[in-house]
Amino acid sequence: MATVTIKHVTKAFGDNVVLKEFNEVFQEGEFITLLGPSGCGKTTMLRIIAGFEKPTTGELYIDDQLVSGGKTFIPPEKRSIGMVFQSYAVWPHMNVYDNVAYPLTIKKEPREKIKASVEHVLEIVHLSQYAQRFPNQLSGGQQQRVALARALVAAPKLLLLDEPLSNLDAKLRESMRFEIKEIQRQLGITVVYVTHDQTEAMAMSDRIFLINRGVVQQCGTPAEIYNHPANQFVADFLGKVDFFKGEVQDGRIVFADMAGQSIAYDGPRTGRVEVAVRPENLYFTENGVLEGVLEAQYYLGDVDDCRVRVGNTLVRVITNGHAYKDLRNGQKVQLGVRDIMVFEDNGLLEQMLKIQT
Repeated sequence: MATVTIKHVTKAFGDNVVLKEFNEVFQEGEFITLLGPSGCGKTTMLRIIAGFEKPTTGELYIDDQLVSGGKTFIPPEKRSIGMVFQSYAVWPHMNVYDNVAYPLTIKKEPREKIKASVEHVLEIVHLSQYAQRFPNQLSGGQQQRVALARALVAAPKLLLLDEPLSNLDAKLRESMRFEIKEIQRQLGITVVYVTHDQTEAMAMSDRIFLINRGVVQQCGTPAEIYNHPANQFVADFLGKVDFFKGEVQDGRIVFADMAGQSIAYDGPRTGRVEVAVRPENLYFTENGVLEGVLEAQYYLGDVDDCRVRVGNTLVRVITNGHAYKDLRNGQKVQLGVRDIMVFEDNGLLEQMLKIQT
């Protein structure tokens, strides 16, 4: 296990600053996820930790050892790290055993030690029975487990993973999330994981660092970031959400585009606001605070994904899948609201929409 201490790290390529003032300590045994859209700087940070990039400014420590900063630079092979890439990067001419043994083989470790270490790590990743198979005889998920075993066989202090599941299909991705997390728990190893997939981040992380344009927007547990986002970008990136413009008036938020309908509000903000509502926090009820017309339903088995017209605004409601048989398009409905997030109407939402289009 290892701690990673990052002090005032920035990274620029020419005039293009891709990482700005990263300061943090990743604790021993933590599962840290660097999350964000493409080009946000998350992979650059991982590569700095690995030693594939040097920071433009700042210092990086693994445990108490300075590995990058000033005139000091420790190369990747001397940082006691394991790394798994997006591509499986397994040797096609080697069987599973030899692929996993490779890091120990090039170190010229004793044969008995190599055998014991490889057998141990293959058992951890559930590949013992495939030791003599070649990569072309394995599924994508099995090949990715070979890459994971190879990263773990030398007992690194730190495991770095760069979007390792993005080449797998949806069901394999889901199962591999839990396998990787279980392996991390079993070994107690510190993990830094890069992804743009918010579901992966939510399922696996102890803490998430959500990055946009080289700046950490928020860090915290999945529950903290999901339920208490620092700004509209965070709310929009992590989970499903709709934004509505309103105005605080006499203890309520009034929505002009919802035919003047309103909801109660006793928070600190005043004047014009942007209200973020997650669709699972709206529900159908006989005594709701909003009234509208059900326009569409999308039955997904476990949930019924609905669209309700409230005034001139289309509102998304995700409810239990069993509700599908009781609801009809065109019927009048009332909505209750479990929770809302209220932000200052500062134009950030319009900026986000402009960037997306």
